[in-house]
Amino acid sequence: MEEGETARVKVVASLDLFADFARQVGGDRLNVSNLIPAGADPHTYEPVPSRVAKLTKADLVIVNGLRLEAALEDVIEENTPSSTPIVELSEGLPAISSDDHDGNPHLWLDVQNAIAYVERIRDALVEIDPAGAETYRANADSYLAELRTLDAEVATAIDSIPSDRRKLVTFHDAFSYLAQRYGLQVVDVVVASPGKEPSAKDVANLVDAIAAEEVPAVFKEPQFNARILELAADDAGVEVCTLYSGTLDKKVNTYVKLMRFNARELARCLG
Repeated sequence: MEEGETARVKVVASLDLFADFARQVGGDRLNVSNLIPAGADPHTYEPVPSRVAKLTKADLVIVNGLRLEAALEDVIEENTPSSTPIVELSEGLPAISSDDHDGNPHLWLDVQNAIAYVERIRDALVEIDPAGAETYRANADSYLAELRTLDAEVATAIDSIPSDRRKLVTFHDAFSYLAQRYGLQVVDVVVASPGKEPSAKDVANLVDAIAAEEVPAVFKEPQFNARILELAADDAGVEVCTLYSGTLDKKVNTYVKLMRFNARELARCLG
């Protein structure tokens, strides 16, 4: 560790997405890491010891809540120091009901909810590191302005899609907030929650739904095996496109890039 790095506020976020939020607000004052590696499924991931060790030294832990990190709850609770605050970003925000959760956890795909997440991270950093308050507030103000512009960009892109083609068929139930905010209809999903195998009847129903609703395209996610969705799309004769939900990669390495990619892909594939 380089000299001076020990003085940085150590932040551990569950997802790389939330680590990005923290970096946008904290900049060089923070040493940010994520518990779940890019491309892993937060619903089922079991962290390696080197990642768990970061929790034991954390000054702030950031999670989504609504059981997105259900597989990690015990690990986080047992390894985070009692004096370290754990910020649950979704707490108190209106949640869409879900069969497999206390509420659908993917709130950040509505940019208005991402704005609330960033505000909570800002406030938590100000609380634990008052010396950096001015920096955190200034960085947050700049980033929040960028997110408000992003919200309008996403809305404009989706508004360009004919209203009768604004239909979503996705691998798992991650896009309800995006649909609710920007005027899309969730027609069907392959699995209600990742890690569950669809039955033959589920697949047949999916093909029927694609045909009945005249869905122009279906959407896979980079981190999941989408073979079932691809087979259903082939049977229905529709295109398979890509949407990002909760993980970043080299091509889409920030939240802003994720949402812009999704907006362009939706307009391209459904327009």
